[in-house]
Amino acid sequence: MMGKQLVIATLALLAAFAAGWQVNTWYSDSLELAISNAAHAAGEASRVAGEQVASESGRKLEDKLEALRHAQPVEIRTEVVKPVFTNVCVSADFVSLYNAAADKAERALSGKSVNQMPGNTAAH
Repeated sequence: MMGKQLVIATLALLAAFAAGWQVNTWYSDSLELAISNAAHAAGEASRVAGEQVASESGRKLEDKLEALRHAQPVEIRTEVVKPVFTNVCVSADFVSLYNAAADKAERALSGKSVNQMPGNTAAH
């Protein structure tokens, strides 16, 4: 009789050990799944944030490039395409237009405001 009880106790102990092992495996799997889901969510959030930063940066760059395109007046482009070869290379008006265009380009690149009074066209 004692041998039968010992076998039953041993089988019960083995069954409890196997059940504990299985529960531990399930717990480990659930932890791995939770970590994987958290990593995926963090990666997705990082991707979205990166796309937003890149989009905003691209818009700012496009704005600056557009401001640079409009910084140079048509008169300067015409004067450069068809330069006047005289003793004086360029007129004083051309120099002031060029300086104003350079100031506009610098403001466009730096993002600084014009800081001019309304109606005042002279650059300071």
